Amino acid sequence: MNHSSSRDGNGTPYSLPSLFRGLYSRVARKLRIDPSYVSRVARGERESETIAKALELEIRRVSMLASRDGHSHASRNGHSSAGKKAKAAKVRQSR
Repeated sequence: MNHSSSRDGNGTPYSLPSLFRGLYSRVARKLRIDPSYVSRVARGERESETIAKALELEIRRVSMLASRDGHSHASRNGHSSAGKKAKAAKVRQSR
């Protein structure tokens, strides 16, 4: 599959870098805070359990989108993420 032909739900093409672009802004918007504070927490200049958890969730969401589109077929330890995908699908269905 050609990565440039990947599309999101809106039919807009995206690449791996574009999936991560705006990560701090998305987290900040969800938490109704300034993106610069999210950035400071991410760099370790400030501490916030809430922001750290939100960042982790957003990174996992983006990683799942990337792996679904063929950007990554295995985790860093070489194991497939099929179990994670099944769990995420189950969570989506229960909403």
